[in-house]
Amino acid sequence: MPTSQIQRPPVVAIMGHVDHGKSSLLDYIRKSNIVAGEAGGITQHISAYEVSVPDSEGVQKRITFIDTPGHAAFSHMRERGATIADIAILIVSAEEGVKAQTKEAIKTITGSKVPFIVAITKIDRPNSNVMKVKTELMEQEVFVEGMGGSISCVAISSKSGEGIPELLETILLLAELEDFKGNPNIPAEGFIVEANMDDKRGISATMIIKDGTLKQGNFVVVDDAWTTTRIIEDFMGKTLSEVSFSTPIRLTGFSKLPNIGSLFTTCESKKEAEEQALQNARIIAENPINVRPIPENAEDICIIPIIIKSDVYGTAEAIEGEILKIEIPDVYFKIIKKGVGAISESDIQLAASDKKAIIIGFHVDMDARARDINETEKVTVETFTIIYKLTEWLHQIGLDRKPEREVDQLVAQVKILKYFSSQKNTHVAGGRVVMGTIHKNNLVKIVRAGEIVGSGKILELQQGKSPTDKVEVDNEFGMQLESPIAPESGDMLEVIIKVIQ
Repeated sequence: MPTSQIQRPPVVAIMGHVDHGKSSLLDYIRKSNIVAGEAGGITQHISAYEVSVPDSEGVQKRITFIDTPGHAAFSHMRERGATIADIAILIVSAEEGVKAQTKEAIKTITGSKVPFIVAITKIDRPNSNVMKVKTELMEQEVFVEGMGGSISCVAISSKSGEGIPELLETILLLAELEDFKGNPNIPAEGFIVEANMDDKRGISATMIIKDGTLKQGNFVVVDDAWTTTRIIEDFMGKTLSEVSFSTPIRLTGFSKLPNIGSLFTTCESKKEAEEQALQNARIIAENPINVRPIPENAEDICIIPIIIKSDVYGTAEAIEGEILKIEIPDVYFKIIKKGVGAISESDIQLAASDKKAIIIGFHVDMDARARDINETEKVTVETFTIIYKLTEWLHQIGLDRKPEREVDQLVAQVKILKYFSSQKNTHVAGGRVVMGTIHKNNLVKIVRAGEIVGSGKILELQQGKSPTDKVEVDNEFGMQLESPIAPESGDMLEVIIKVIQ
């Protein structure tokens, strides 16, 4: 190992099911309240925070935490959190045990091969059962210490603080064991954690430095976006002149919105940054991201164009992913634009070009000019603060706009027992109803040896020697059938009605 490599603080992702105590844990550690300001008590952004905690010898050590959203809509963001992180903490409620998103988090963590710790939360609750949680984890092939495995497990209460010092000590011990290293003498590189548009400051991004040192006067490149480091802020908003690995920072003034989860690199000059961004843009253009294709029968389906506007780009991406999961026959949701910031005049104008278009805002509103224009354009605009309410609303929109189709519904079946005669396209035959009830003027399909060979219409029905309008199941009858295809003995007639779906 080169002598320039030194130990660096760990970056820790907190993952688990919604409302299992991730934000409450961070709240206790940081002695600040991040839960109260979240809609429905759900954290809906990735956030990065740095804390200083004493190790077993009382020496202060730094830990960077990434709080990943727990809602199912933010699976992509969780995946990024695990990729960016050195260590993951799997949060499981002692009351509720392993849930759907717990399983998803386990899959993400194990797939990324990130070492992790299990934190069983809410042990202060009357219905808590730590052993039950450990057993359920075994069923997911997560074997903690004392249960046949070596994964560290700490029972905690974010209300009383019980177990949290032990959890922090466990993080430091695991970090020491993994021996995370960094080189402070090289240009900084790391990952974009979040990005948003600020009306006053422009495009900003939260970043985690994984290696190297970033200085004022450097230039940062993320894919085809770049910015200067004239102002470097830590997670508390304090301006820094120089910052090194494992530190969460915020930069402003990006040339365009950087992609969440992308790697950033550092350049010495503006010219170098612009050239690198341009080169990256060419690579991106040559390798476009795959999106769900529009079905081949597009002329027969309802295509609903959608514009997504959110306060941060990661959330806009997550919403796009959730929308593309909505499956309604003959309905296709087409994302024509996604971005950050208030719903603007240009958004209204774009949507107004297609009367089917919808604008969805998440934690944003319309600006004044957009409101004025929409008084005339009447574009459908809805804003939300909770993701599942958004998807529920959009699903209903899809159902309401689903095109009506006339389809065949099977109501009865007839077996042809004997064919008698024909005159042009009118045939006389006898049969038995084997399912349902048949009526005069019913439409039928003629099925022979399992294949449909023709279709027709029942003109007349006779039961015994008397005309009738209907024949019920298990009864024999005679009929006149209008069809270009003559029925044969042994054929089946499928009686159908036309229904609207």
